[in-house]
Amino acid sequence: MEIFQKTFRLGILAVLISACNPEFNTVGVDLIDTDQFNTESREFPVYVSIDPLTDVQSDQLTTVHFGMHDFGFLGRREANFTTQLSITNNARFGTYTQEAEEAGDSTNIKVINENERVTAVYLEIPFLNNQLDDDNDGVINAFDVDPASSDSDSDGDGLTDLAETQGGTNPLDRDSDGDGINDDVDTDNATYEAANKVYEIDSIFGNREATFNLKVTELNYFFNTLDPNNNFESASTYFSGRDFYEEGFTAATLHDAPIQLNFEEVRFNFTEDDPETTDIDETTRVETRLSPRIRVPLDPSFFQEKIIDEEGNDPLANNNNFTNHVKGINVRMESPSDDLYLLLNLVGARITIAYDYDVYNDQGTEDDLTDDTIDVAQNTQIISLGGVRINHLKNYPSNNSNATVSPQEKMLLKGAMGTRGTIRLFDQDETTQVLEDIRTTNILINEANIIFYVDPTITSNWSENDRIAERLYLYKLEDNMPLPDYFSDPTTSRVALENKTIHSGILEYKDGIPFRYKFRITQHISDLIRSTGDDLVENNPLGLVVTSDINMFVTTKAIIGSEMEQVEYPLGALNNPLGTVLIGPNPPEEFLDKRLKLEIIYTDLSN
Repeated sequence: MEIFQKTFRLGILAVLISACNPEFNTVGVDLIDTDQFNTESREFPVYVSIDPLTDVQSDQLTTVHFGMHDFGFLGRREANFTTQLSITNNARFGTYTQEAEEAGDSTNIKVINENERVTAVYLEIPFLNNQLDDDNDGVINAFDVDPASSDSDSDGDGLTDLAETQGGTNPLDRDSDGDGINDDVDTDNATYEAANKVYEIDSIFGNREATFNLKVTELNYFFNTLDPNNNFESASTYFSGRDFYEEGFTAATLHDAPIQLNFEEVRFNFTEDDPETTDIDETTRVETRLSPRIRVPLDPSFFQEKIIDEEGNDPLANNNNFTNHVKGINVRMESPSDDLYLLLNLVGARITIAYDYDVYNDQGTEDDLTDDTIDVAQNTQIISLGGVRINHLKNYPSNNSNATVSPQEKMLLKGAMGTRGTIRLFDQDETTQVLEDIRTTNILINEANIIFYVDPTITSNWSENDRIAERLYLYKLEDNMPLPDYFSDPTTSRVALENKTIHSGILEYKDGIPFRYKFRITQHISDLIRSTGDDLVENNPLGLVVTSDINMFVTTKAIIGSEMEQVEYPLGALNNPLGTVLIGPNPPEEFLDKRLKLEIIYTDLSN
């Protein structure tokens, strides 16, 4: 204990308080009555460095950044993406194969040249959306006046949300069918379609009503899925910094026109009325529903020539041939009327080709040819946005002084192609004996926290429309895995910010203003102090990044520093375009009370 106290007096450790604290998690010793011992709290120094990413591997992403936005202290960001296309092997259009159409069939007069022709082509990219409904009453949490109770009445018409969902009326509209009679007294709401859905659209930053030019172009650069530099034995890697559109690998322009985002459910009515249901006009009824998405027309002639006309030929024999035939597309935003930045879901993205084709109709009289006709049928072909997908991310510097200040004073953390922090606890180099001195003492670690305070200068004029990273992720740099406190935290939820709430790193607010991020790392500190011999846990540096989901700790490759060092970078950080500014370990005097610190609450067992 003497060495421990001496270390404090020398200034290596700073005394915070000495007080009883009944709210702590005891690690390791359950049979000791700690009431007879003093519980104390100390602060330990923390050292930090911040490394900007100069490039990041951004292929194979399921969620991509898209758009242009000035994020204030983070600087301006722009993003577009390139993707290969995928089609089923030996794709067939119409009823018969092209080989059968050309050869004919003397025993079947229905086998004719189907003359497939493209009528429309659409690119569809779904938005990220939230359909969480905790009380299962048919109203998602975002629009439910009480997400925890199925007895809630979100539209105030006197009927519960659950009752309206079960009864086939709209729990978000007092007059579901729009006939002027409220649902609680209306006896006929048959014209309302209960299958209609509303969505909460996630991950859109800036002005949702902004217009912009959406440009879709064919690329003529071949993307290898396997690395030719490694004898095709490993997957190829593609980094964000290389933009093949800007390098001139362009071919046909498939779409180039202004659009505005539409966040409504996409609905398609039946194209024909069923003559057997005389009381219902099916053309007024919805046949197909799609989640909200970007949906724009593409040039039909391109897909006629490149795909439909190639039926039965080598380019469609398999997907490898197809990706050499149609190498990919680039999708980009140009000339937005206002800042707009999105995260888009490429898992459900697709190109839909609608086409007509000829069919032989014998009118059900096989032996009578006089009434036979050649009719027109419709069908669709789906092409997925698969294979290599590359998100091109660009950063432009901020005029904010926080962007250039020393990380010892203030720490700028940015997601996407942003920054990575390195955190060292206790010692700045191997010659410091702080941790070794602590290991000689007889103390019990009750709780250990590392606390990052948000720079008050960036929140001085805070409004509810301002954006900041809602969560940080602290992890071990030696193996890029979470701390043991992450794995011992049992809290789980379908909502990302409600996972690992004991270990945390979640942004805390004070009086409605972003205040701090706090990590409980009791197990990690206890392991550092109590481990010995062959089981000694080394005090290796920790990584710190913003994250979109603390459970997304799988990594991708990134390049940092002027020496172009390659490191692992968590995907949760790559998926988050936001950031934060934190007070460092040696801030200006006015922020000394918010300096970066490690707080340990312990019980002295030496008495």
